[in-house]
Amino acid sequence: MRWVRDLYRRSYGTEETPDFRIGFFVGILGGLVGALVMRGYERKIAPQIFPGVSDQPENAEITPPIVKLYRDGETASAAWGRILFTMLMNHEPVFGQTQNQLQEWVYLAYGMTMGAFYGGTRTTTRWRDLASGFFYGLRLWLGETLGLSLLGLRADPRSFSLRQHGWHLSRQWVYSFTTTAVTRILYRLVTTKK
Repeated sequence: MRWVRDLYRRSYGTEETPDFRIGFFVGILGGLVGALVMRGYERKIAPQIFPGVSDQPENAEITPPIVKLYRDGETASAAWGRILFTMLMNHEPVFGQTQNQLQEWVYLAYGMTMGAFYGGTRTTTRWRDLASGFFYGLRLWLGETLGLSLLGLRADPRSFSLRQHGWHLSRQWVYSFTTTAVTRILYRLVTTKK
């Protein structure tokens, strides 16, 4: 069995096998930072790169394949917040401030959950690995594009333009590269032997 561990270490360039429990917890922190950076990107930088692009579908006639749980003009995180609030409180949230706060909480919870999955499933302890951030962002984009549509929390992917898909992919890459970098740095800081 030792030869398998040695082969693993040589092929991934690691000196030790990652501790998945530590990775899980530092992934939560990395995901939180990633969500905050992605939110800043959406508000400040993305409007300059993708002027006039929004999160609302351009072709609203195409409905989700199974069920429509979101409302017109509502983002997926706002729909999640509204649904969860309604389930817990037995009434819908008041329009405005409460809905905005719920959307932000769902947004941060999503970031921390995805960060925990990333940190807990890492297979390498190298300092930097651009491929992991790149492919992690692609997986998140596919999950957002297809998964949320199948759950009815977002419009069908065909109702968004290519520029909108580019905007969604770019923000997922901002999140994934930030999350992977912060998680790896925190992992190294926590596991460094003194």
